[in-house]
Amino acid sequence: MPSLPFSDLRPPSSATAPPRGPSTAPRGTARGALENTLPTIMDGEAAPLQEPVRAPQDLAAGLLIAAFGLAALWLGRDWPTGTLAYVQSGFFPRMIGLLMVLAGAVVTGRSLLAHGAGLPAWGWRPLLGVTAAVLAFAGTVELLGLVPAVLILVGLGNLAGQPLRPVPLAFLGGTLAAGCVALFVWGLGLPLRVWP
Repeated sequence: MPSLPFSDLRPPSSATAPPRGPSTAPRGTARGALENTLPTIMDGEAAPLQEPVRAPQDLAAGLLIAAFGLAALWLGRDWPTGTLAYVQSGFFPRMIGLLMVLAGAVVTGRSLLAHGAGLPAWGWRPLLGVTAAVLAFAGTVELLGLVPAVLILVGLGNLAGQPLRPVPLAFLGGTLAAGCVALFVWGLGLPLRVWP
């Protein structure tokens, strides 16, 4: 019986096996991505996994905002909220706490979907400056009144970052103080002392 002409099933000598090393194709192309992944899988090594957190800075910010919102809700849990027609002392802390939790959830969810910046080096100056400003406001708003407390808040907060020049700083402090008086004292009628 004559032999069939299938004795040599190997590919022609011009077709060589793909190289085992890194590909020379650009990484952004589909061919480059496939050639760089297949040898890793064929060699028995684990293929690189994509990390679930694509924006660590956004994740940290979202969790921090949500934590502050939850703390505000817990601290104001016993305060009376009243109604929209008659707002009481717990209404705004609860509303702001809920908004902060919602904003934190949105930022945290975005960190899992969109690429963003990594965690920067720890900045002590902004942390200490903002913390000192908030604590000073909380300690002086009843003792000195709303306007001096807002001015102290703006002055200490100015030390947390790139300091403003005196004229823009005074304009910012005056605008914020006037806005707080107009909103909380005149608009909402909250019993806050304006001056010492």
